[in-house]
Amino acid sequence: MQKLITTIAILALFYVFYTFSASIEIISGAAIFLFGMLVLQDGFRMLSGGFLEKMMKKVTGNTFKSIIFGAVSTTIMQSSTLISLFAISFVSAGIISLVQGVGVILGSNLGNSTGAWIIASIGNKANISTFALPIIAFGVVFLFHKAKAIKGFGYILAGVGLIFLGIAYIKIGFDNYQDSINFAQYDISGFKGMVVFLGVGLVATLIMQSTHATLVLIMAALSTGQISLDSGIALTIGAQLGSSITTGIGAINASIDGKRLAMAHVVFNLITAIVAIILSKQIIFVVELVAKLVSIENINLKLAIFHTLFNCLGIAIMLPFLNKFVYYLTKFIAVRKKDNSDAPIYLDDSKIDFAEASLEAIRNETKHLYDNSLGIIAHSIGFDRSGIRSFEPIENLVKDKKLLKDDIDLKYLYESKVKSLSIAIMEFTAKAKTHMGQEEQMKEVFKLQIASKSIVEATKQMQLVYNNLQKFSLSENKLLSGEYDKMRSTLAYLLRSIEELRISPDDDKQAINKIAKYKASFNYDDLDVLNKIDSLIAQKSISIAEGTSMINDLSFIRQVALRLVEAINSLYDIDI
Repeated sequence: MQKLITTIAILALFYVFYTFSASIEIISGAAIFLFGMLVLQDGFRMLSGGFLEKMMKKVTGNTFKSIIFGAVSTTIMQSSTLISLFAISFVSAGIISLVQGVGVILGSNLGNSTGAWIIASIGNKANISTFALPIIAFGVVFLFHKAKAIKGFGYILAGVGLIFLGIAYIKIGFDNYQDSINFAQYDISGFKGMVVFLGVGLVATLIMQSTHATLVLIMAALSTGQISLDSGIALTIGAQLGSSITTGIGAINASIDGKRLAMAHVVFNLITAIVAIILSKQIIFVVELVAKLVSIENINLKLAIFHTLFNCLGIAIMLPFLNKFVYYLTKFIAVRKKDNSDAPIYLDDSKIDFAEASLEAIRNETKHLYDNSLGIIAHSIGFDRSGIRSFEPIENLVKDKKLLKDDIDLKYLYESKVKSLSIAIMEFTAKAKTHMGQEEQMKEVFKLQIASKSIVEATKQMQLVYNNLQKFSLSENKLLSGEYDKMRSTLAYLLRSIEELRISPDDDKQAINKIAKYKASFNYDDLDVLNKIDSLIAQKSISIAEGTSMINDLSFIRQVALRLVEAINSLYDIDI
């Protein structure tokens, strides 16, 4: 599909350049501007090093703070789409709530208005390219530096220079068109015109994937008199709506909450657009009034005033109903009743660019891996997860051997629910690590990799003991079945203590001590085991083959237990 789209785009460019030679500056300027935005974003990513992610976790404690963060971060990075995708990644990873994510989205729309002011302010200077080129030159010099921070600064300089250069070329292009084509003849008045130009702004933003790039084109057309302020406003509303659709496309692979946030962005912009169209005359009156009060005559600056008022209006409409809106959004986009536990829940490529988001995703997916392993191991010893997590005494549960009578394909369960998921975690981790620069982040990833490896090994070891556990626990030989019931109950106690830790507050000493206690129950002396089994064989209580099996199975069960404790140590950063 991508190849087809690329081919069509190339052919379209050839046709347009050949047929409308004067459009070369406009299209090339837009391309330079877009490339500058990409370079600028890469620079900020290199400089952030997880800083922005940590800031989001700290300063989004309530809706007001979330809005402020969204506005400030978008003002700095000049990309509402990037901040929106960033928020979706964090909501998907469970780092911030859905309400906080919506707050960031509202703020990013407001922060987007600063871009309109910047473009309106610098876009009217005919000699903008004269200082754009030196900025690019200085940026390229810094790009050759090995230090990540300096290189990131170089990307930022080069990006800013390219943005300025793109704006200059777009303005030159519209100046060239001013004498040959008069867009004013296509300027449709009234409600119909608002709807048509809104659609044009939406499509332009979807094509260029940048609200700022669309604003540059709008303001260039405004400054040369090609379109009226009314049409410019309609185009701007369409561009804002297009940016939310772009965000929605980026959230296709996000978690259920990520999809909800993307939908919230679309609904918010759609509601604001409808209200702005209905109240367009009143809003334009306020724009003219504000412009008169602050002595602004430039039409592009008037559009920047509208852009700010438009986003403030949207926030004012949404804030009183924010909690209800999120409630109904959660009801509308509900979790499927039957989730596929074999597939990753938290891993999606939209998080990879953000170190903290991807780290949280890996952590949550590793916990999901443990849940899958718990189900398999518990079933293998004749329990289910609900029994392990209940308050029913283990001594009572171990007597119920209904589940032991089930013939389960342990190899298939291991391959489909544990091994395949661990491979997905490894693949995601390998990609995410390229965006992690801090030593703490790399150490955390290493711990999670150890946890994943230990979970896989524990489940794999369970395959070695399962057949004997099933066979001898159901044996008519009460002494033999009793010994295997002890193995089952000892492991069940450990599994329950781990589950207690998982629902306990951080650093719960009682829960940690309980795991340590049941871990110690596996530190039996091998010589004592051998002597006991020799005695049972001598008494003809068990056969030599059964005794040999018991020795091996005790060893396998111990390995399962130790691997699980090792996984919990790494997953919850404790030392047992």
